[in-house]
This record gives sequence, C-alpha cells and structure tokens, in this order.
Amino acid sequence: MDEGVGPVVVAANWYRFRAGERIRHERVRSECFLWVLGGTGRVRSRDEWFTLSAGAVLRLPWDHDVEYRADARSPFRLGTVHVVPRHARGVPVVPAVAHQPGDPLYASAARDGDAGHPVHSVASTALARRIASLGRYTVERFGEEAWDESASRALGALFRAESVHTAGQGDGIPAALERMTAFVTERLETPLTVGDVAAAGGCSVSTAGRLFAAHLGTSVAASIRNARMREAAELLRTSGLRVGEVARAVGFTDPLYFSRVFRATFGEPPSRYGLGQIRP
Repeated sequence: MDEGVGPVVVAANWYRFRAGERIRHERVRSECFLWVLGGTGRVRSRDEWFTLSAGAVLRLPWDHDVEYRADARSPFRLGTVHVVPRHARGVPVVPAVAHQPGDPLYASAARDGDAGHPVHSVASTALARRIASLGRYTVERFGEEAWDESASRALGALFRAESVHTAGQGDGIPAALERMTAFVTERLETPLTVGDVAAAGGCSVSTAGRLFAAHLGTSVAASIRNARMREAAELLRTSGLRVGEVARAVGFTDPLYFSRVFRATFGEPPSRYGLGQIRP
C-alpha cells in the first residue's frame, strides 16, 4: 500500500429539494455516498436512472456525472458525503469537492480515484442503514465542528471500507476479498491477526495486503480497526451497553485503549457518543 496517500471526506451536507427541482453536475471529483431521508425522486448517473425513496442509498464513483429530479408532490431530502479515495498526505486537504466548471480543484495532483467503477444502488438493508448512520454523523460533524483533517481522514477510511460491500454487489471485487471482509465482520469480538484474515481468503499475507490496498485504500489491520469502530458506534447509538461492554463486544480487552482509538476515529469519547439517542 502507498502510505503517502489515503482517503478523506471533503464535503458532507443535507439538501431539501423543492417540488420538481432539478440539479445537474457534469463532473464531480469525488466518490459520493447519498441516502434518502424522506420523499421521492430520481437520480441519473452514467446514463442510468435510479428511482429513490426513504432509506435508499447510492454510491456514485469517482469523477461521476449526476442529475437529480425531485418528485413534484413529495420531493426527496438527501444526505451526501463526498470522499476523495486517494489524497496525498503531505498536501493540506481543502474541505470542498470540485463540481463547478473552472474549479481549480479539478486539476489538483493531490486528489485521485478510480473512475471506471459503475454506480451502485445498495440493496442490502443492513448495509444501507450502516452507510446512512455513518453519513448522518459525518454531516453533523461537518456542520457543527471546526474542520479537522485527521477526523476527516478517519471518516474517509470508514466510508472506503464500506465501498467493498457496495462494490461486492456487482463490480468484480475479488471473491477472496469478500471472504476476508465477511470473516472480519463475523468475528469482531475475537483477536484477529493479518494472517488469520489472509487465511480466510485463501491467500498469502502479502496478497491480502495488496487486495485491501487496491480496493479499500487501507491496510488489513486498519480495515479490522475500522470495522470494529463502525460496530462500536452502532452499539453505542442503539443499545444500552456500557462503554466497557461495547469494548469487549468489538474485541478490545482494555477499555481505556478502546476509548483512545474511538476518540481518534470519531473525534469524541465513546462515553459521549451515544448521549441524546432515543431509547425504547
């Protein structure tokens, strides 16, 4: 893996469409995750139309075009997160996505991605819910907190980790990588080594590293950590488990170390993360 580059979130927002409103961008230099909060509408990208309603999620690939058409009676409300899959680490990140003609960010040598991937409509309810949940946190952080490059890079890695699952629905992600990511997801509470994960995919440690770097933009170890952090965030939001219990559920024997890793990922301690959530 090239340690000189890594994914980063550069923009995140909500948008409430007017009845019948249409918006089109000819070229967007990001990998965009969008999800529908309510209402209905249609989205076109790469000459393919998608009719969307509440709960739907789309992943638009790097360097995509997009057109939005809101329903005339019940216009949709969207959340969007824009990720640069490969951003040079030695270059300061500009928290903006290139989507307007003449934007100098179009020519930025610090930004790169894979333009050949298709658009994906996320069919899995659990995956869609996970992306929307992570997206909601990201939008709120962008709207309420000062720009923090380290947090935005950590969030970018989390979104890129989700990309393998959306891509696994049809764009040729290697079966070995799918087996390895499934293995990690199913065993978050147990200690895992890179060798364990590679064995689950039936490949060598070096091959596993290349697959994770090429398709997820991260190392095997970082991908394991990201999966644990996603699950921890979900448990803190949706369960009554205490921090120590959540730590054990995602494979951490030391709650203090878990808290440090969680804070480094999400920008706040786990003890505060789930506050304010509605409980049954």
